[in-house]
Amino acid sequence: MILTSSIILGFVRVCFMLLVLFYFNRKLVNRSDSNNFLEFLVNQWFKYGSMIGIIILITVQLSIYSLINCVMILSVVIVIDYIGLRNLKRFKEFSDESSRKNLYNTLKSIELKRPLTSWVGVKRRTTSGSSGWFLFALVMIVAAVTFGSRYYFFRFDQYSLSGVWIADLQKVIDFDSQIWFLNDTAVNGDLAFTNFYGKMANVSPEIALQSMGILESTMLSILLFWVIRKISPSRSIAPIVAALSFALAYTLTPTNIYFLLQNKSIFLALAFGLPVMVFLLRPNLLKYRKINYLFSILAAFITIGLIDLFTLYILFPPFIMLAALFTRRKSMRYFLVGVIAYLMACAIVLTVYAMICLYFGADLGMFLHANLLSVSSYTYIPQLVIPYNELITYYQLSTIVALVLLMKFVFYNKEKTWGAAIAFLLYFNFLVLLSHINSEWIDADLMNQALSVFVAVVIGINAAIIIRLFQPLFRPLEKLNKIAVVATFAGLVFVAMHYQKETIATLDLADTTPKQVLDAYDQISKTYYPYSYAVVNDYTAQTISTNKHFFVNYADFMADYPRMDSIYFKNIHNPKFFKKHPEYVLPKSVLLFVFRGTPDMYGEENGDISKKLMAQLEMLRKRGRKIGVFYTNHNVKVYEIVNEARASKIPELIF
Repeated sequence: MILTSSIILGFVRVCFMLLVLFYFNRKLVNRSDSNNFLEFLVNQWFKYGSMIGIIILITVQLSIYSLINCVMILSVVIVIDYIGLRNLKRFKEFSDESSRKNLYNTLKSIELKRPLTSWVGVKRRTTSGSSGWFLFALVMIVAAVTFGSRYYFFRFDQYSLSGVWIADLQKVIDFDSQIWFLNDTAVNGDLAFTNFYGKMANVSPEIALQSMGILESTMLSILLFWVIRKISPSRSIAPIVAALSFALAYTLTPTNIYFLLQNKSIFLALAFGLPVMVFLLRPNLLKYRKINYLFSILAAFITIGLIDLFTLYILFPPFIMLAALFTRRKSMRYFLVGVIAYLMACAIVLTVYAMICLYFGADLGMFLHANLLSVSSYTYIPQLVIPYNELITYYQLSTIVALVLLMKFVFYNKEKTWGAAIAFLLYFNFLVLLSHINSEWIDADLMNQALSVFVAVVIGINAAIIIRLFQPLFRPLEKLNKIAVVATFAGLVFVAMHYQKETIATLDLADTTPKQVLDAYDQISKTYYPYSYAVVNDYTAQTISTNKHFFVNYADFMADYPRMDSIYFKNIHNPKFFKKHPEYVLPKSVLLFVFRGTPDMYGEENGDISKKLMAQLEMLRKRGRKIGVFYTNHNVKVYEIVNEARASKIPELIF
């Protein structure tokens, strides 16, 4: 398997940034014991992650999109949120009060001669069980297992360097040119987040695109862990079962294994949608005033609409209707505020897209229909151990049994904590019903992707019910014995690996050449200074070169490069010639891709031109050009033609 280090490095950088932000949040903003890493991550993702989507849209339309501008605007939003609208109106008085309070605490610390560690340390939590460091460890391990399992499936991936991948990459790069919508007027919010992630993690657009599918799944696993904690009494075991069923149960999940790493807009939309669903059912979890609750839910719905219309207009209406039945009476006013936020968001999103359609002269109805369907999703699910319809039937039967038991818990045992779980079980069955409706507005492929997420919710709720049924056995294990939780985690990972390995072994391995090409490009971008070099490759790979270096296709290289080389080196000491004829200036280095055993990588019109390319290199070598091998792998070798020594590689330029 080809290991592209930048995918892992980008993920590690983002994790490190989150840890730093959590530290400052615990130290300066919210010091309560309830502010653990999981709550921080979900709440900040829900609140400020949705703001990022809106900020990107606005800045692109104003042609000022860049990382620094987005961070500055988001920082202003965070400061305003921290101060509060009321205190913003009386900012001078608020500043004076804060200054006096901080000065008093500082003087008190000096007078009591507190150790220096108290200035940077975070107050240790007194909570027990699965909170604190143990909860933090669980979240990080869930993230690592999901990331690792998705990364493993690169060996089956058929998305990289495909036509869909190239088209997606071009859209990701277009955001740097301040382009959100083109003539196809597609909903591209997920690719906007891909571009932003690439900037935040300091990775190239192609690495960001390769990583996005993994990151979406990792975030969903963490959110599923959080959702089950909020809608059931189980604090660790059932949430772990839900998260790992999504992360590892490939033979029981309706997702195409060969396109598992493709970024899915519905996954990113549900990464915002799952918190919204929980907060609609349990508004008290946010502890917001109604106006703050309105704006937070509104921003989340707008961002969902920018990412995926199917989630906003198809998946959410039935859930809102069910939530009306299961929201607690004392929270009904907040629920109505959430409904208003949803209707406002639908209107705003529809208005934005109507204006775009008007600008491009497109039909709004056709636009909506096109974006409620997916041409890049696939119903083919080869890895399932049970036929799809039979598998869904089993899940439905489990929800029926679960609902019967929950009715008993609610009405006989008077347990009021199961209302949200009932809503999610009914919602799952409603989605299954929708998937059987033959309508041109309901895409079966997208419904399968949505079901793959809510199947994990069903599994988590069933696990929580089993724990409740055997309460005398499980409750002591869950609340008092962390070893039991670790054993459950390890057992689930072992079961997933052991019982799925035979099925996974029957899958067809994908051609590794595209991964080798992308790995080579990654090594090139990290080694060479931008626009000091050119890459010779098939024209289909030209998109990868955008905003990074010069590009030469094979036909031009074989036809024109020898002549260009001759003219360049004949006049290399004559700068006046190049002022008159800049078209003959060659890059400092030229990197030539040569493929072995995969002639289709040269393009259909070229055929296998490996021998011609090697003959051209030999001819240049006889002319005295320095030629070396920059990158080599099973099917890909990249040769470097040095036209000016020590003038292109970053380490050589620095040292």
